[in-house]
Amino acid sequence: MTTSTKPTEKSGRKRKGGRPTLPQARRRSKSVTVKFSKIDYETLRIRSRKANRRLAEYIRETALQTEPPTAHTTVDAGIFRNLAGVANNLNQLTKLSHQTSLYRTNYRLNEVLDGVMEIINDYRQEKEKGQTA
Repeated sequence: MTTSTKPTEKSGRKRKGGRPTLPQARRRSKSVTVKFSKIDYETLRIRSRKANRRLAEYIRETALQTEPPTAHTTVDAGIFRNLAGVANNLNQLTKLSHQTSLYRTNYRLNEVLDGVMEIINDYRQEKEKGQTA
């Protein structure tokens, strides 16, 4: 029996076995430690199996393919502030309706509802502007 480490007749070198080396730019040299809860880990493991990928490949591919959520703009902050104010008014109305009859708070409740609808419409308009821009 002959071994594959003998020099070949043409080149005079030993045969090189194994996987070809990757270019320097494609080599993975950096690692990141990420911790998951048991439930999250099992969810990722199941998803990776469904995608027919190893867990590390699945996490790498999904992390690099998705877009991160955008930060809230100053317009969003103003809308959230208004919404928090309306929520505060709603809590006050709830307390008042428990103390008195709901009939007395009906007018204020409709004002708050109109405010909520206005904020929702403003938010939708801002999101549509952001998507078309």
